Amino acid sequence: MTPRSRGFTLIEQIAAITLAGAASAVALPPLIELQAQAESTTLASLASAATSAMVMNQGGCLVTGHRPAPGKCVSIGNCADVGAVMLMDLPPGYRAVDQPLGLGRSNGDEGRCTLAQISNGAEAAFVGLSAGR
Repeated sequence: MTPRSRGFTLIEQIAAITLAGAASAVALPPLIELQAQAESTTLASLASAATSAMVMNQGGCLVTGHRPAPGKCVSIGNCADVGAVMLMDLPPGYRAVDQPLGLGRSNGDEGRCTLAQISNGAEAAFVGLSAGR
């Protein structure tokens, strides 16, 4: 009778570890890029949500004659007020840049607001609308 071998030899184990290391080295750069793409997409989505919230708030204010009313019209005079009209405030790590809204500004940026991602400084524009004032 020949003895039965049990388990793997040292060479087989080293080969398996080497293959696993090579596979992870090849897969790591695309995973890092995927994280950056996810952060960029999140920022763009939040900017779109901020624009929608501003437009909906202005619509509610038009209905109430620009008189603030709970659930209908929130007074907005600054881009940084966008969290007050969103269903949920901006998530941690994001902030709306402080910029006054309203007519009569001569710099051509009436209604242009900026949402910034704090961790990497990325920015996205959204539409800000003064309302309830």
